[in-house]
Amino acid sequence: MAPVTVKKVYNNNVVLAVEDDGTDIVLLGKGVGFGRKPGDSVDGSAGQRFISDATYRATHLAEMLAGATWEQASVAQRIVDLAHQRLGITVSQAILLPVLDHLSFAVRRAEAGLEIDFPLKWEVAQVYPEEAAVGRRALAIANHALGVRLQSDEWVAFALHLINQRWARVDLEGAPRLTDVIEAAFVELERRWGTPVDRASMGAARFATHLRYLMVRVSEDRQLTDTPMDIMGAMRLSQPSAAEAAERLGVVVGERLGRSLTAEEVAYLALHAGRLLNEVDAPRAG
Repeated sequence: MAPVTVKKVYNNNVVLAVEDDGTDIVLLGKGVGFGRKPGDSVDGSAGQRFISDATYRATHLAEMLAGATWEQASVAQRIVDLAHQRLGITVSQAILLPVLDHLSFAVRRAEAGLEIDFPLKWEVAQVYPEEAAVGRRALAIANHALGVRLQSDEWVAFALHLINQRWARVDLEGAPRLTDVIEAAFVELERRWGTPVDRASMGAARFATHLRYLMVRVSEDRQLTDTPMDIMGAMRLSQPSAAEAAERLGVVVGERLGRSLTAEEVAYLALHAGRLLNEVDAPRAG
């Protein structure tokens, strides 16, 4: 494979590079960035290649990959390979990146002693037994390979990523509406929080991805329901600005989709809005 030119070195294992035709790519490979600097040439096959897609820009990809360890990236690849073997899911960055992002976040939570609720445990186990089985195996792989002890119910989150990948389908006719909903959501957040939301940020990309999956669930009439935990109650106490914004977003998004959102969907909007708000507030706090 032809050499590529390094644009930025994120760490020893992640570099942002550009091909001869001007295409930005991210290379993930052990030691691929060691001793490199912008302008250097590197073998284009020196690591796993990632390119921009509808969800992530190349810089988003690099930030996400650099935020995880090499060991976590290897575990995420093992999980995706397992999903391909057991579920027939195509091995691609569309599934690898969300799995890796969640895995690295789960490890950080475990190391900090933080726990979250997984209210869809029963639903996932009963309705999606195949994905649930792979999710449980993914949890075991992560614990053993990384030497950590993730929450025992963390398999639910892994299974949900696999479910989304198997069933999340937004047709071309829905693309304009998808863009409209996402933009309307960001405008509403900016209005309520009184500050711009960087659409090019990693947090914004994650939030947009959640909205895309939400739209799929609404269109297929399978919104989240029957959450046993009071997520919104907890969010109102810990991040009232995110909770209030989510309640308003529930109305805005529901109006554009022509269907009311369930309380559970609004609660998960609050969780994702809280994560985005943390990123928005970081520069102001500094």
